[in-house]
Amino acid sequence: MSPGSGAGRPLRILHVASEVAPWSQSGGLGEVMGGLPDAQVAGDPYAHVAVVTPLYRGVAERIARAGLALGEPRHHTVAIDGSSFEAQLRPLVQPGRATLWFVDVPALYDREGLYGPRHGGDHPDNPVRFAVPCRVAVDLGAELCGGEVDVLHGHDWQGALAPVYLRLGPTSPTASVFTVHNLAFRGLLPAPMVDVLGLPWTVFDQRHMEFWGELSLLKGGLCYADVATTVSPTYAREILEPEFGEGLDGFLRWDVERLAGIRNGVDVAAWDPATDPALPARFCADDLAGKATCRAALAAEHGLRIGPDTTIAVVVSRLAAQKGIDLVAELVPELHALDARLIVIGSGDPALEARLHWLADHFGDHVAVHLGYDAAMARRAYGGADVLLMPSRFEPCGVGQLYAMRYGTIPVAHAVGGLRDTVVDPGDDALCDGRGTGILFEDVDVGGVRWGLTRAIRLRRDRPAGWARLVAAAMRHDWSWAAPAAEYLQLYRSASRARRTLLGG
Repeated sequence: MSPGSGAGRPLRILHVASEVAPWSQSGGLGEVMGGLPDAQVAGDPYAHVAVVTPLYRGVAERIARAGLALGEPRHHTVAIDGSSFEAQLRPLVQPGRATLWFVDVPALYDREGLYGPRHGGDHPDNPVRFAVPCRVAVDLGAELCGGEVDVLHGHDWQGALAPVYLRLGPTSPTASVFTVHNLAFRGLLPAPMVDVLGLPWTVFDQRHMEFWGELSLLKGGLCYADVATTVSPTYAREILEPEFGEGLDGFLRWDVERLAGIRNGVDVAAWDPATDPALPARFCADDLAGKATCRAALAAEHGLRIGPDTTIAVVVSRLAAQKGIDLVAELVPELHALDARLIVIGSGDPALEARLHWLADHFGDHVAVHLGYDAAMARRAYGGADVLLMPSRFEPCGVGQLYAMRYGTIPVAHAVGGLRDTVVDPGDDALCDGRGTGILFEDVDVGGVRWGLTRAIRLRRDRPAGWARLVAAAMRHDWSWAAPAAEYLQLYRSASRARRTLLGG
């Protein structure tokens, strides 16, 4: 008997997500979907795991450049509010990995940007663009998974209609799971979108999808899923309180029956400093000589002079208020006195971009700014820096700190959400004994960031042997998807059994 469904057949899992790395990505969601489904296949070789996602402009070309090919398309007509969309479902099948089903509707996806043009706002028809994959998953799940789906798993507001359509349709033994990757993005729409998305008006009340007079897709996913999850245990607790609940804390406490937190992981084969071709030198926890080479090359690449005691801090982030990068900007005039250099890689809020550009012009000896995301440059930053700054005001999980630790760069982070779950700070002595992975600060203000950075600078300068033990300990920690994927599989089996029991099956 398969260890999957408990019913003598493999567990069948169907994800719905708006992005999947490396083919489409704007942030952490893409990273998760590029790693979690494959890890679930590895964790249960009997399982059938598939992902439904849009075929955006350029994705097919990227797949071809990787030496892969999409399979023969399957045709399906998707009907939403009287409109019909002729979709081609094009599979990407790779041995030992989840099957990706790309929904090809050129009228919806052959345009600039996943969600909208850069600095140009969202595409106005995004609700329909992301309703289509959800409808496809519910309509054709058995065909896409090779049999009756045990668990339908929607991700963030773009995938939230999958559990909604499932539960509002004919009675089904398929269990549904919905994951919130960031509660701040609630998928808020004008009330008339209830009709446009083909929903009954019974969903539009405070216990279902209504949110202060608007329709919230994310709230719908939370409401109609059998199990709701977030991407770290601490964030799952935080969103039950007003400070982090985004106006949904009361709803989460009283109307969501089951809420769990499972931390994210990373692809440790793709993110490995011992083999990474983007680095100027390779290194591992047992031989850090290559990291010194990467450090010198990073400083030279960004035109920064460093000495042996100079600490290189990096920020690799979306430039937004959530990420606290404005707090880092406040510290730039102090870098000279701290004997520190700062490298910022990212894009986002135009006002913050302009502020960082001004700082780079006026404090060029101590700060370098690269506006935009360059994947190879980010890897060189993780490989060559001493410290990664993550002063996020809230952080559902974050993956930057996981990459940094994997590459021997110590995170200095606000003790919130997934940062608190992954950055272990038992105090200076324990850190220098190799019994921790990074530095946390409690106050998310300039003073807190200064305290955390200064502490890292002093440890590295005054206790170099202890710092080396800390670096090695952070690198050796298992940040893979193996443990999180196993937790999800256990949750799936439990949800599937509960759904079938409810239906008397």
